[in-house]
Amino acid sequence: MTTADVLDEVPELRRAVDAVCGRAPSEARRRQIKAHARELVRALKHPEHPLTVTDALAEVFAAPSLQVYERLALVGDLRDRGAKRPTSEATAMVRSGVMVLLQRRLGLEVHHLRRLAELPRKEPVDTARGERLRASLQTLADHIGRRTKWTLDGGLMTRGYPRWVRMLALAGIVLDTGARVGELCAIRLDDLSPALDEVRIVRRPQNGTPGAPPAVEIHPLRRTTRTALQRWLLVRRLLMTEVTGGADRVWVSVRGNHGGSVPDAERPRYRPPGTPLQPRGAARAYTAAVTHVNAQLAGEPDWDPLPERMEQLRRGVTFPGSRTAPPPDGERAAALRHRLEQAGRRLAALPAVTDDSADPPAPGTVTRAVAAAVPGARDAGATDRAARVEARRVLREAWRLGADHRAQLASLGSAGLPALDTTRAGWQPELLRALDRAAHFTPL
Repeated sequence: MTTADVLDEVPELRRAVDAVCGRAPSEARRRQIKAHARELVRALKHPEHPLTVTDALAEVFAAPSLQVYERLALVGDLRDRGAKRPTSEATAMVRSGVMVLLQRRLGLEVHHLRRLAELPRKEPVDTARGERLRASLQTLADHIGRRTKWTLDGGLMTRGYPRWVRMLALAGIVLDTGARVGELCAIRLDDLSPALDEVRIVRRPQNGTPGAPPAVEIHPLRRTTRTALQRWLLVRRLLMTEVTGGADRVWVSVRGNHGGSVPDAERPRYRPPGTPLQPRGAARAYTAAVTHVNAQLAGEPDWDPLPERMEQLRRGVTFPGSRTAPPPDGERAAALRHRLEQAGRRLAALPAVTDDSADPPAPGTVTRAVAAAVPGARDAGATDRAARVEARRVLREAWRLGADHRAQLASLGSAGLPALDTTRAGWQPELLRALDRAAHFTPL
């Protein structure tokens, strides 16, 4: 059973909404336009509004009518689900902008419900404070580690820690990339480099031209961010037990929830933990986690409270290390596949390793001890390092060019490199497990 759309009760308004949505730069903006247009129709059906859905739109969009609509909306009387509660000033600004778009589309006189100057400013994070916030994130990571030992037995999946770990990784990536919440939610496993040392961000500017090709940037990740991301992928894997099918979004929910309002005759659809986060949910989850963490760690040494809105964190970020992703190049991609297969054959020919770490042994440690006892071991160690370095270099270049992870793993497999040895080519183990889960395999 499908719930009727209240916009259908005002056909002329429906046509205006469809036309305005056709020029919107993003799906999020289209949702905003439709939501506030439906809100306006609900206002016309409210007993305190002087007009009805049968009145002319010229009267509906006149200043007195819009002021009654805004008053009802601000106190929460026009919400279609959830408890009645006031709406924020930010929402009021969006509402005003949507009404202006509709008035212009209908050729009516424009009445602004809100002016930009009325929206209180949230102070951004200056770049100097950004470094202090990185120290705070490390303090938070140390706190979680002391409490849980980063293990399931230690309680990592209890007492809200999954939310903290997710927030830790989200904040690190925002500080490293300056990504908006919608850009963060769009990140997939293929957008993480095999070594988790870089991330690909598809820029979605708010005032972008509809139909314009997206700008793709590659950003290096700091060591603390890489560590936080590895730990989040561990938590993410433990959350995915109830999710059916593939799952390649990096950011997912940490608890089950229903799928929204449904008619009384139906049961709500259940969404298990591990469901992909949407921008609004991600922003709310970040704010809730930061509010709790700021209260819990207040007074701790090296703790600088984190901003409660992700946008505040983002606006103070500079990222001089970013680069534009290269355009597709078929010839270069083919050459890189050939080089990767060669590097895979060299790795496959080396003795099996007992350590599944993705990093090679440091020069002068194991190699020196082995070289003293086994003739030729020093040369073998040098060959091992050279093969690993070459494989990682090719993996990084191919990933930057847009090669997906499955294609690169297939190239290494065709070269004879066993699946358990792919970490020797530079893959982070938790990313490999996440890729297995996305391919419908049971996580290890």
